[in-house]
Amino acid sequence: MSWEKAIVYIPGKSTTASTATVEVSKPLPVVIYLHGCTGITSHNDIPWARIIKDLGYVVVQPDSLARRDRGDSCSGASRQHFNPGVHRLRIQEAEYALKKLQSTKWADPNNIFLMGHSEGAIAAARAQITGFRGVIISSWLCTDTYPSFNGLFTPRNTPVLTMGWDHDPWYYGTRWNGSCADKFDGRTNAENITFSGVEHSTAQMPAARDAVEKFLRRNLQK
Repeated sequence: MSWEKAIVYIPGKSTTASTATVEVSKPLPVVIYLHGCTGITSHNDIPWARIIKDLGYVVVQPDSLARRDRGDSCSGASRQHFNPGVHRLRIQEAEYALKKLQSTKWADPNNIFLMGHSEGAIAAARAQITGFRGVIISSWLCTDTYPSFNGLFTPRNTPVLTMGWDHDPWYYGTRWNGSCADKFDGRTNAENITFSGVEHSTAQMPAARDAVEKFLRRNLQK
């Protein structure tokens, strides 16, 4: 259901589509975008989709909340995470979307990227999935006292861009004392950007938009 109910943004088109109704003249590069625990938001996720669409990429935003086997995983009001079992489902959604895109006619199978924000970024950082041209992690620290969440688990040969805030209200206390840059472990194809301020969204930051554009362009297979 996350795939069937996904929202798809297509370069050059003002309206969105479903994964079953995409029409393009040739296969295009794609960014799979995993939203946070409160669903696809108008203040961060939709702006990111439009920004990336205008760069020439199809953007697929799977809707995790459409899954019948998913419970609530956070309280947006109190900024508290719960139901950690949902994190396993988010990785499944990324893997399933990649598999579907590799066999669809409108996606370039050699240029599929993964981007996640917040809970979606946790999934992107934990997903040990091959086949992505690059992975973008927005607003996650790759740091947790729970070992299975502590670190960057993407394949070492996959380029990675991580970005977030030095005072993110979703992550405070010793449980999240660090950043993704601390977990690069000698990766030469990884880059981190830390913004100064108390914030969680990243789409409003010109430096974030510029970094994403350069990352996608640099890792696109011609």
